[in-house]
Amino acid sequence: MPKLVDHDERRRAIVAAAWRLIAARGIDGINMRDLAAEAGFANGALSHYFSGKDEILRTAFEHVLAATNERIATSAHGLRGLRAVRKVCYEIMPLTETARLEARIAVSLWQRAMTDHALERVNNDAVAQWRTRIAGHLQEAVDDGECAPFDTADYAELIMTTMIGLQVTAVLDRSTTSRKAQLTLLESILDRTR
Repeated sequence: MPKLVDHDERRRAIVAAAWRLIAARGIDGINMRDLAAEAGFANGALSHYFSGKDEILRTAFEHVLAATNERIATSAHGLRGLRAVRKVCYEIMPLTETARLEARIAVSLWQRAMTDHALERVNNDAVAQWRTRIAGHLQEAVDDGECAPFDTADYAELIMTTMIGLQVTAVLDRSTTSRKAQLTLLESILDRTR
């Protein structure tokens, strides 16, 4: 009887291997042979699960974003206003070792996104979704009297730009992006809404 193969599980194993290689070597350090070996497959076997390296990288990036979105949904569930903004930001910020690993992967894939329009779209859609969510929570803070009225769309842009900057800084300079330093920066930004 032929062995049953869990196609989705194999795809997840390949994406996890891509994560490990991107985190260790950056985007330019990945080739299909090493990726197959890291995932425990024979060279050439990856073609049964992905059309090529571009699809693997795109899926790895989508997985990072999906993991972040799952954490946001759990962390901010039922919250409004600035409490919700904080929770959204906490899940985007590289506050944990897992989030720092995700930042390493994201930063590496941003380089690729400059020439891969599908990857660029994946990134831009996620950032737009987060920005919209943050703006909505900022508007709740205004509506609930937590803050005086201000341009919530512009402020959401400031917050998102800060979140992306923290991801880059966490990858390049761990010494300035301790958990405490990141949280202090976020509080400084949110204090200005009052």
